Amino acid sequence: MRAKCGAGRVLAMTAALLTATACGASDDARTSSEAPPTASGSPTRTPTPTPKPTPESTDPPTGVRPCTAALTRASVADDPEGDLMLTVTNTSGAPCTAYGAPRLTFGGSTSAVAPSRDTAPKAPVTIGPGGSAYAGILMAWEPDDFVTVDKGSLTFAADGEGHGTAGEPVTVALPGRTPYEELDAEVTYWQRTREEAHVDG
Repeated sequence: MRAKCGAGRVLAMTAALLTATACGASDDARTSSEAPPTASGSPTRTPTPTPKPTPESTDPPTGVRPCTAALTRASVADDPEGDLMLTVTNTSGAPCTAYGAPRLTFGGSTSAVAPSRDTAPKAPVTIGPGGSAYAGILMAWEPDDFVTVDKGSLTFAADGEGHGTAGEPVTVALPGRTPYEELDAEVTYWQRTREEAHVDG
């Protein structure tokens, strides 16, 4: 009887051990299955590049002819904020381009008035039909060796490089008899507005 009781006790202990082992394995499996998924990295977003502004063109429209005296009407008036203001208006039915500075001569001189280099625009001025371009004229700075003139001669440049003239010269009347000193006189490049064409007189 004592031997049977010992055998029964061994069997009971073995069954309990097996049950505990099975429960532990089940708990480990449950813990493993309930573990939160590992977070994956968010996809990297490539920034959209900022478009660069298109640089302003310094060339006149293709196929536009240079302005000439035959295509325009020229006049000179007193400039309240400077000396004189030259205005040319396109009287043709198509655009034309006024290159560089106007070529002006006064008092029988064969030398053109010097252009004011710091007034050069970024691009030549293209004048539409009925539109105008402007140039300020400084006839004399402090007149001490001058002649008095009441008209001058205007010629247009053929291109932006100063290679020759376009068309024939035209006579332009001044608003009165004006002191002119060749060494001091200067003229601005053609401008799109009167404000851009003022010169200090």
